Amino acid sequence: MVTAEWNPRHAWRRFRLEAEAAKHYPSSYSLYLGQTHRHALLEGLLPVLLHIKASGILDDALAQWLGDNGHTLSKPYKDDLNGRIQYLFDNRLIPNGDSLHEVRKRRNTFAHEPDASCDWTLLQGDIEIIESGLAGLGLVNPTPVLEHYAERSALRESVEPGVAFERTFEYGVREGGRPALEIKWTQKILRDDGSDSNPSS
Repeated sequence: MVTAEWNPRHAWRRFRLEAEAAKHYPSSYSLYLGQTHRHALLEGLLPVLLHIKASGILDDALAQWLGDNGHTLSKPYKDDLNGRIQYLFDNRLIPNGDSLHEVRKRRNTFAHEPDASCDWTLLQGDIEIIESGLAGLGLVNPTPVLEHYAERSALRESVEPGVAFERTFEYGVREGGRPALEIKWTQKILRDDGSDSNPSS
């Protein structure tokens, strides 16, 4: 349900960043293992779940636009994603109604058929279709160039009691060359001389 605080522009930007990070999840393995691999379970789940989320943003954004602009759906248009797309298309408010309907049908398949599958290529294509429709209504901004990164710092001596060395791991997405989504943590390597990390305990 759309609330007064919900903003399709912000929701879509956040989704695009998260989808880009998810697509490149194998890169985080290389920080530890020195190599990457794709996990069969994640390959089956992530694109499908992201597709359903993208379609949900589309549905909520269209509903908000119609309400904000004084449009009320009545027969033959149902108050659902199908009806919203068709109403906007019939009234020449969006140019890609046929493509959006195909995205909607795939969303329904993914949501209701357990064996349905989606790969990253199909997901990316449908994301672009959704963004085109939403941008045409002024609901979202065209997404800048997104770049995934994964970095690991050199080992450094630690001043923390009981810790010999530490290093920082970081991965995320740059938007137009600037960090926009960051996941960061520190690995601590304990001393092996038997010293207590909390001498006062």
